[in-house]
Amino acid sequence: MTTKNVFLSSTAKDLAEYREAAYKAIEGLDGYHCVRMEDFGARDDESDEFCRTKVTECDLLVGIVGHLYGSCPDGSDQSYTEREYEVAVGAGMSRLMFVATDAVPLTPSLRESDKIYEKQQAFRKRVDEERIRDTFDSPQELGGNIRQAIHNWERQQVKIGCLEAPQAENVVPLPPYFAHPYPLQKNFTGRAKERQMLTKWLTEGQEPILALIAMGGMGKSALTWVWLNHDVLRRNLTGVLSDGNEDVETCHEPDTFRPEGVLWWSFYEREADFIKFLDEALVYVGDGSVNPSEISSTYDKVRKLVSLLQVRQVLIILDGFERELCAYASLNAAYQGDEIEEDEKGDFRTCTERYAADFLRQMVALPPKSRLLLTSRLFPRELDGMAGCRRENLDHLDHDDAVNFFRAHEIEGTRAQIQEACDPYEYHPLALRLLVGMILNDPAHPKDVIVASEYDPIPELIPRENHIFNLAYNALRQDLQELLSRLAAFRSSVDYNTVKILSPFEEERDLKMALRELVDRGLLLFDNERVRYDFHRIVRSCAYERLANKEGIHIRLKDYFATHAEPESVESLDDLLPLIELYHHTIGAGQYDEACNLLHQKLVKTLDGLGAYQICIRLLGALFPDGEDLPPRLNKESDQSRTLNALAVSYVHSGQSRRATSLWEIALPLEQTTGDTINFAIGIGNLGHNQIRLGELKSAEKNLQRKIELCNKAKDNLQEASGHLEFSHLMVHMGLYGRAVEELNIAHKLGIDEWLFYAYQTFKILLMPNPKLNALNAGLKTARNSFRYGNNHRFEYPKIYSEWLLGAMLVSFASNKETKTQNEWLVEAENHLNVALKRCKQVNLVELEANILLTWASWHYIKSDVKQAIQDAKEALYIADRYEYRLNQAEIHNFLARLLLLDSGDTEGAKAHAEIAYERAWCDGPPYCYKPALEVAEATLRELGAEIPQIG
Repeated sequence: MTTKNVFLSSTAKDLAEYREAAYKAIEGLDGYHCVRMEDFGARDDESDEFCRTKVTECDLLVGIVGHLYGSCPDGSDQSYTEREYEVAVGAGMSRLMFVATDAVPLTPSLRESDKIYEKQQAFRKRVDEERIRDTFDSPQELGGNIRQAIHNWERQQVKIGCLEAPQAENVVPLPPYFAHPYPLQKNFTGRAKERQMLTKWLTEGQEPILALIAMGGMGKSALTWVWLNHDVLRRNLTGVLSDGNEDVETCHEPDTFRPEGVLWWSFYEREADFIKFLDEALVYVGDGSVNPSEISSTYDKVRKLVSLLQVRQVLIILDGFERELCAYASLNAAYQGDEIEEDEKGDFRTCTERYAADFLRQMVALPPKSRLLLTSRLFPRELDGMAGCRRENLDHLDHDDAVNFFRAHEIEGTRAQIQEACDPYEYHPLALRLLVGMILNDPAHPKDVIVASEYDPIPELIPRENHIFNLAYNALRQDLQELLSRLAAFRSSVDYNTVKILSPFEEERDLKMALRELVDRGLLLFDNERVRYDFHRIVRSCAYERLANKEGIHIRLKDYFATHAEPESVESLDDLLPLIELYHHTIGAGQYDEACNLLHQKLVKTLDGLGAYQICIRLLGALFPDGEDLPPRLNKESDQSRTLNALAVSYVHSGQSRRATSLWEIALPLEQTTGDTINFAIGIGNLGHNQIRLGELKSAEKNLQRKIELCNKAKDNLQEASGHLEFSHLMVHMGLYGRAVEELNIAHKLGIDEWLFYAYQTFKILLMPNPKLNALNAGLKTARNSFRYGNNHRFEYPKIYSEWLLGAMLVSFASNKETKTQNEWLVEAENHLNVALKRCKQVNLVELEANILLTWASWHYIKSDVKQAIQDAKEALYIADRYEYRLNQAEIHNFLARLLLLDSGDTEGAKAHAEIAYERAWCDGPPYCYKPALEVAEATLRELGAEIPQIG
């Protein structure tokens, strides 16, 4: 197939990011090449004439018109961009034009004079009149629009005979679209059986989804890429397969099944999240007929894509899907290995993006013609037990592949000798990689497999990876052993300049040779793209265990990072990594008090602002080497108490309220001993806030009143305001709305944050039973104010909380019979709830997750999606039950009782839920009960003619 050249024309200074998006969109289309000025290099030509010549050599011009006219060549009053457009007009070329909306920003320093601005407006008008053009307001939208336009143009050219129609024997009806092409390395090894398995699934399998699961570095992406290009598409694609891989054999006959289209998407790429995949998939699968920007609801986008996949035969590959799961969605996902924190139910395997989960469930439940292949380190929990999903684990190399792997490294030996060398290691890829490194570097017989027999067989009880590491480590010279173990003291990848500070060599030349040898042996990894050294997790652990004088090495690293760790500004976790590294080495040096000061002065609040609660827990936990049932290993009792309190707060955010309570039980007596009244008041107030969630309302009242009294006496207005705010929160739950308003107003006068003032006003209205339309209008106003202040807050918690509150108030509006334009409320609510739940999962803010899920359940119920409503409610109930959120339990059981009664008339099921809701809402008994929920449960039971439970 002939490659079609597309000339990319636009101004550069204001549209650099947009040009890059356009370039990737064009290059990602099979059979298209983007010609742009960035790639011309130095030429002995006049730039204007050269660009105009390049335009005429192309088949198509894609023009991007922003808010600048741009510079003009000498002797001309037309800009380069307009002259390129003029050339295309004169040559009769097809022109696809895209005009920026006012949402595309322009840096004030780039603004042109009024005279030039008039010329730019005239050019925009000309484009409007001469071509049917599209608009854009983001790089992502521009990329999607360009792909859609080129698809449409190509179809039109086929119709009028300017392009050859696709031939079924050689190409698919939809050109394959590789959103993020995989950089296949040299010496790809076989995997013939796995490729045949994939082909059989594609051609004969009944399951619409196949999940290929493997640990990092096992080669699942490479396997899938080779299978796709050689076994599915059955031909090399221009510029895709190179580096000596053209001779990979095809693993099926030419006349087998071929899909109508292929879409490759990698979640390993920055910002390649599910929502972006959804938009681009709609454009691709819809063959340019679907414009995602015209579908206002993401909920409806998922359904539209699934409906298209039901009638089209498309193969979609989602590479690196673990990045969409909770275990790998944290802020440090790029630095995370295969070691993850698991839980009983498997929440670590759930999708952070609810629409991703929705998409998977629908693909399994419906009979689509299309196929979906996932590659992931973890199997998504949403697919557990689903008959429409097949799971295949990729682990040990096939025997023949192992032989080929050795021979690709030019290791000498017969097939039998190579297999004999691999047998003790059960063909584990990491072990074989290390073994190859040892054979290649054997001093007596390099590259001879026979040297493998000199190593002792592996004892049964010793893990194979650890044992082969020991063998490989012992085969090193002492200086190489020392370098490897020192580098293992780093917790993440490092660049060469950082490596130098731990070098045991006097000469830099010797260090470079040593690093090269460690990489050749497979003990050290080198990332060519990032130019950094790193370890496989097993090698790092084993090498660090062998490190002599750990404390001395950590002191050296601590001193180094002390002068390099201070960030100029903090926008993300990446900016804090040097400080975290400094903290880690301070702990490693045994300097706990210094580490404590560093943590509280420079890390805790910043991490809390980013929502990095799990990282906070890990860092604070390092100060408890003797266990969390004892105070941290710090000399000052004040440091002990503030560390206990900070850890307790992080546990609360992460859903571990009971664990937090046990820490406050240790911290509060310490604070009383030190006589620190304010810290004691803060601690007892935090405990009271936590007790509300657990339904211990009587104790919560006592502790919050104590905080208010202490802060009032100490004249600390801010902390007293916090006490009144939480007391207002307690009063709302107890149904004492008048008292709640009084306490909230006092907190406001004392200086509470505006977002909190509006948030708690909104929350009060949300809890009121059957609020009138005027109350809902007031609640919507306060919710929008809370969102306005909360969204600009420096902490993550207010952002998530205010997103949820506004979404919840909009759902309440939509459910009220007096309101009109229900769908508009639901669409807006959907956007806020989606952001709230996704960010909640990303930072593991379990504290709010049940609330958000219950609101989603109400949203789906209004949309008449009862099945999804029940599923959301049950997910919320699981969280509430697991973390003993008594008040949430009451709300959820009430919701399920009303749903069963109104939707299916299941009176027995409704009665069971209403009875549990009543018991949960009872708490310590009136007046210390969750009154709004208690009243709803009682009303449901009376409607059912059931007896009210007698408690206590």
